[in-house]
Amino acid sequence: MQERIMLPYNLQFFAEGDEATPEPQDEGTDVDSVEALKQQLAEERATQAKNKAALDKALKQVGDLTKQLRSRQTQAEIDEEAKRTEAEQTKEYIAALEAYKHENEAKERYLLQGMDTDMAKKAAAAEVAGDMDALVTIQKQHTDSLIKAKEAEWKKSMPKAHIGDGSYPAMTKEEILAIKDDEERVKAIAQHLNMFT
Repeated sequence: MQERIMLPYNLQFFAEGDEATPEPQDEGTDVDSVEALKQQLAEERATQAKNKAALDKALKQVGDLTKQLRSRQTQAEIDEEAKRTEAEQTKEYIAALEAYKHENEAKERYLLQGMDTDMAKKAAAAEVAGDMDALVTIQKQHTDSLIKAKEAEWKKSMPKAHIGDGSYPAMTKEEILAIKDDEERVKAIAQHLNMFT
């Protein structure tokens, strides 16, 4: 007798029809990539959880240190620190007010000396800043301008030289022209030629 060898039948092989049999897909590749993605996602979640735990721990430590510092500080020390801060701020504010007052007083003093407003402001700022070189320069400029103004005033008030025998001193042009006598009028004009040139 002959022995029969039994092989498993592939039913697809015996299927009838013109339809093309689909190519078997490599399901192992898709399963491997999905598994790799799941593994990567799990690792990222684990890393995030670890980072969050470290951050929470650090924040808790900072909070604990702050609590320890506050617990060691008495209420009197806290109040004293607040008072010290307020005193420093008040001191700075008063110093700024005093500097402002000093500058305004200096400006008024320089205005009384005859300085114009701009020059008085500059002089006051130099005085408050302690810049004595700038202050001396400004005061010299002011003194020079005062001297020039006085010289101009003196030149205007200086009597004019008269020509002639002096019989018609210090007459105005109208007074000279009002003289009725022609000879006398000519003499007066001769003595005050500067008015008629």
